[in-house]
Amino acid sequence: MLANRILNVLIGITAIFVIPLQLVTTLVLGLIVELTFGILLLPISLIWILLSFPMIGASWLSAKARWLREPVGILGIPWAIITSTFVALMPSMGEMESRAAKLMLAESWPYSWEFWKFQTQHLSIWDPDIVGLREVLERISKGDALKQRTVERISAGEALDPNV
Repeated sequence: MLANRILNVLIGITAIFVIPLQLVTTLVLGLIVELTFGILLLPISLIWILLSFPMIGASWLSAKARWLREPVGILGIPWAIITSTFVALMPSMGEMESRAAKLMLAESWPYSWEFWKFQTQHLSIWDPDIVGLREVLERISKGDALKQRTVERISAGEALDPNV
């Protein structure tokens, strides 16, 4: 839990630089995606996979060996910040709930494995084994209607709406 609290503070600090840059990158990359008829989405998706899988794998390891949760969590904070920044800077192409889910995957570090299982409907948010994830989700979605709606839709087993 300590790693997640540190991560949230650091993401807040980096947001000072990322948010203004986000306006430019989403516009420019969005236009390039349109001009390339969506082909640019392939490398963007590949980079997302290369960033998210190691994070999910390390989170899985720390979920299996609970004593590793805090050390792995603290060591993985830079990776989670890079992943979160990448998602923030990439064009959403109208899929806002999908983008919110990706941001929550990064921001829920070191509970990313549990969030991924929750997102893929293999874990209920009310499972007593994931109290930590539930607390993290409440904290990162507090005051963010899009993230709250995304969590509700995933909980209900609904597909994320690409046209929010």
